[in-house]
Amino acid sequence: MAVMRTEDEAPRTERVLLVESRADPTALTTMGRGLPRPAGNKVALFLSYNYAEVPVGRRFGCCFRRSDESDIVRVAATVVAVTQQFGAVWDEIPHGWKTLAVLRFEPEVPAMVRDLPEAGAWFERPVSVYISDMATWEARTATGRER
Repeated sequence: MAVMRTEDEAPRTERVLLVESRADPTALTTMGRGLPRPAGNKVALFLSYNYAEVPVGRRFGCCFRRSDESDIVRVAATVVAVTQQFGAVWDEIPHGWKTLAVLRFEPEVPAMVRDLPEAGAWFERPVSVYISDMATWEARTATGRER
């Protein structure tokens, strides 16, 4: 595994989950065998290299577009389950790893997540949506940082 980095060690503006795409049924069959099946307000997402160790149960407060960080949806997003290419279920999203994660959105899955294309693996789609807490979004937008 990569060197452990806690959330507190990550700069506030970097504390975002980098969403590449929704996972298609093939990905769930080959890599996500141990994950709960997404239904209702749960979605399986391919996440890019993670900023820190993020435990299952971690709750975030918003989603926003990489191309326009002012396009934000306030929604509770909770990490429910995590795996990677070998199918082992983890109790955290590890620092520096790409993962397949199930997230629960409340009250519902926002359109910017629901409308993401499906993919069968990482690298098929670029990162297009960020998930973070409100303090991170506010820090990013206050600095005028663009990605």
